Amino acid sequence: DFLIFTDHNTLSPKFDGKEGRYGKTLVLVGDEISTAGGHYVALRVGQEVAAREDPQWTIDQVAKQGGLGFIAHPFWRKSSWKNTQVRGFTGMEIYNAAQNATEANPLQIGLETLLAGSDLSIGWWLRRSDKSLALWDRYLNERGRGVVGVGGADAHGLKKFGLRLGPYGTVFKLVRNHLLIHGELTESAVYDALERGHLFVAHDVVADAKGFLFAAMSSEETHQRIHGWVVEGIMGDQVKFHSRLRICAYLPSPGRMTLWKNGKPVTSRMGQMQWFIPSGPGVYRLEATRKGKPWIYSNPIYVVE
Repeated sequence: DFLIFTDHNTLSPKFDGKEGRYGKTLVLVGDEISTAGGHYVALRVGQEVAAREDPQWTIDQVAKQGGLGFIAHPFWRKSSWKNTQVRGFTGMEIYNAAQNATEANPLQIGLETLLAGSDLSIGWWLRRSDKSLALWDRYLNERGRGVVGVGGADAHGLKKFGLRLGPYGTVFKLVRNHLLIHGELTESAVYDALERGHLFVAHDVVADAKGFLFAAMSSEETHQRIHGWVVEGIMGDQVKFHSRLRICAYLPSPGRMTLWKNGKPVTSRMGQMQWFIPSGPGVYRLEATRKGKPWIYSNPIYVVE
């Protein structure tokens, strides 16, 4: 439905008028800035930001433009994120395909992709990004809310010895950001959903993730209802804690759902639809696996007093 291209240290495609609709696909352009302490993805910006500067300075410059900023592949061995004490960023990549691939054997990945077919080969080396998710939980616990988790395909269409490794179509299927948008898919709607955390990250190569639900609900007689329940908040929203509050999770197909609170797993269940009773205020998010493979990562619901 949409693609955001972020080449390093340039907005040239944007200036050249490459943004727009290509058939049914909305194409937008951002900038992956090489800071002095790692890579930083800047979206919704109209001016280039100088490279190789202090990470906090870079974050501040993006924010001054009203842009959105995401820490990229924080544990990628070629360019890890050096300063975890920064402030003012929108979110971070909780999964990055390039980082994930380097945690496996690159030669093995290439051979599997070429010889076994894209879906099967990716399934062999796809894994949970433990370090990135732990850093995300740390940020969420420190700040209480407002650190959006996104996925990065980091597709490069690499060629080795005349052979194409990790073709774009394969990598785009590997990880996707599913945005929750009411109404037409526009540039402003995309960036608004990213800013508010109204999205989930999924490995659609494992199974189609469309239709995933993670929402705070209650039996109050107000607002929108789903199956007789009132929707109080979706991923990225803040809701107030009360005795009737429930968290509902629905998977498009059966899998294992693990509910996390304040960076720790609190319960894990098999099935397709589950209701959880929150134990009090906290940062609640959900991870789903299918047939032993990581599948879906929700953004949090922030339950407050």
